[in-house]
Amino acid sequence: MDHRMRVTSALIYLLLLYFAHVHTFIPGVDGPVSHQEALEGGNTTLLCNTSVDSSADEFMLLVWYKNNAPIFSYDARDDREWSSETFNSNGRLRADVQSQPTTLNVSALRQDDQALFHCRVDFLVSPTRNIGVNLTVIVLPGQPFFLDELGNKVENHIRPYHEGDTLVLSCLVIGGRPPPRISWYSGETLVDASDGSSDIPNVRENMLYLPLTRENAADLSCRASNTKLAQPLIRKLQIELYLSAYNVSIHWVGGTDGETLTAGKPAIVQCTAYDSYPQPELSWWLDHKHLTQHSNQTWNSRIRKSVSFLELTPSVLDNGATLACVATNPAMAPSRGSKADVIKLNVTYSPIVEISRVGEGSLNSVVELDSLHLECEVKANPPVSRFRWYFNDNKIISGNMWGDETYSSKLVIDEMSKNHAGVYSCAASNSVGETRAEPVTITVYYPPECAGAGISLIKETIKCNVKALPSPDTFFWHVQPTGLDVQHLTTGSPILPLSQVTGPLSGTIKVSCEASNGISSQYEACQRTFSLERLRPPQPRQCDLAHEYGEFQMRCIPVENATYYEVSVWRLSTSNSSLVLDRRGSMGFGARQEPLAQGIEKGVSLTPQGSWLVRGSLGGLRPTDEAGAAACNRYGCSAPLLLRLEPGEPPWWHFILERDVGISVVAVVLVLALAACCALAVRALRRPRAKPAPVIQLLQLDDVTRNYLGTMSEHKVRASSSIRSCSSGYSERSAFEDTALAPPVDRRRKPPAIWRDSWDAPPPDVTLTLHRESAV
Repeated sequence: MDHRMRVTSALIYLLLLYFAHVHTFIPGVDGPVSHQEALEGGNTTLLCNTSVDSSADEFMLLVWYKNNAPIFSYDARDDREWSSETFNSNGRLRADVQSQPTTLNVSALRQDDQALFHCRVDFLVSPTRNIGVNLTVIVLPGQPFFLDELGNKVENHIRPYHEGDTLVLSCLVIGGRPPPRISWYSGETLVDASDGSSDIPNVRENMLYLPLTRENAADLSCRASNTKLAQPLIRKLQIELYLSAYNVSIHWVGGTDGETLTAGKPAIVQCTAYDSYPQPELSWWLDHKHLTQHSNQTWNSRIRKSVSFLELTPSVLDNGATLACVATNPAMAPSRGSKADVIKLNVTYSPIVEISRVGEGSLNSVVELDSLHLECEVKANPPVSRFRWYFNDNKIISGNMWGDETYSSKLVIDEMSKNHAGVYSCAASNSVGETRAEPVTITVYYPPECAGAGISLIKETIKCNVKALPSPDTFFWHVQPTGLDVQHLTTGSPILPLSQVTGPLSGTIKVSCEASNGISSQYEACQRTFSLERLRPPQPRQCDLAHEYGEFQMRCIPVENATYYEVSVWRLSTSNSSLVLDRRGSMGFGARQEPLAQGIEKGVSLTPQGSWLVRGSLGGLRPTDEAGAAACNRYGCSAPLLLRLEPGEPPWWHFILERDVGISVVAVVLVLALAACCALAVRALRRPRAKPAPVIQLLQLDDVTRNYLGTMSEHKVRASSSIRSCSSGYSERSAFEDTALAPPVDRRRKPPAIWRDSWDAPPPDVTLTLHRESAV
């Protein structure tokens, strides 16, 4: 039985070979042909329609051919399969004849499996059916690889490029059937698909010329594909591309009201930079000034995001300033690697106020009757909504002397007066606050005008009392003494000494003055008339008189404001009813000079006690005579001080002081002295010469002895009598003990004056009383 089956199979194979060579399948003629692709090493399924057209017919035989060579058969009559041992050496064929259409699965496809396959179906009644399948076996290419422009192989990473550089790179693929197509992709975007052949056999190449940008340099890949049955072969390339920050933005995150800042209030601002590689450096700039006080920046490498914060405390000057955040790529040139965002600051602040003057002239001074125009200059954000003016720290209210415009930025005063002088200030307010300007002191200059009585007489000076601003620098005087013409004088001070007025000054004096200070002359002169009597010296308070040897001596305490003294002698008339002026004379005061008094032949001297002393020959004196002493100056004399005089008897030795007797006595003394000297000289010559040399002894004189020897020639004979006034209370001790001007007398030394303690006591004094019935 087995032998029979083997024989039957052999016969069928021989028949198939016969028919295959005799009946070659012609596509489109013998039957339809379909195209089918399969991957090398993969599987494919060949389909054949074995269904009958009618129920009377019957499927009998199925045969599959490869290029007209049978590779598989199925006989339905006895349900038998056959396959070619050469084609199905590894059992690659699997048939399913029960399905409709029938299938023939071929696995482990090889390149030589690419051929024209067709099936032949025989029926009992119907004619034979042929169906062709053109099988293409796809051979996938090798993995793509890269070569740079110099032919060097590039792995997964390529050297750094800068944005804008051109990338020159080749992608190569070896093998593949059909030849693959090579395409460049940036992400999922096709960049270049111009593949071409290479000088190397069985190699396909695509050279890329790509200007690099941040968009096309991301995920650059080369794709090779020759069939839709498999995914393209992809080789990715990482390009290190230096990028400047793509987007830099500034926004406020705290301390602001929207986009508005407040002067002196800190605010936080954030700067964000995106898509920079490598990490950028963020810097802050305020009006081109680099700010270094900011927080350290943070960097997120995954999303390429850099952030920096800045704490800014704006000032008034920052209003309108530009704040910039600059992102700089350290790997790139500043011109290519910098990106910035700039915002303008809106800083609100209370007004900044300053006072200025409109028009010509100084801000701090104005002339009386001129106009003053002050302006309140303001710098504020937001604008000022209200103005106020202040004078001496008091709010100025419209009207009165200020005018109506006192609530604007300007203050206008048409005519300035002294009342307008003071401190001015203005205040401006907005929604932020109110600010007051630094005060300005306005000085009003005005011409001189009389103050008080205008002119005052102080001692021997006339003062012009005026008020003016600035102070007067020139004074014009018009002085008219009684009985004289007007004298015109000009001084640089308000004081006019009467010594500058010529002529006698007695009675009254009429004075007027006008001052000038450079602003204007005085509108109305100051005038006044003065009596000069009060400038006369007061009556002498104390005088002492003495009469010796027919000589009159008087000593008085000095009187204030007296320049000379007048002495007068009064004598009873023949009827003894009144005093008659016998003689009068004036004498200087305070210096040795010849007196001007009639009948006085000697000079005036000062005594050690500070009084003045005058001596002079009066001739004969009667007991009823009176002497008067008056203090005088250029303005007149005081009331005289009257003194009654009584002459005294001369002492017994008065004859020695007579002129003839005195000369005789002096001559005798000189002769005796000469004789004594000659005797001493003769005696000295007779001494033996062997005697030792005489010893000379030096004696030191004390002050008393020296004073005595120095005043020997001034000693005179004691006075015979002394007369004192009852007004002085004079005594032998001191004539000036009751006055503050007379210093105490040192009794231990003998004063050189005519009154000396060493003299014998004079005869009793005759006290004189003021003659009340005197005609003086």
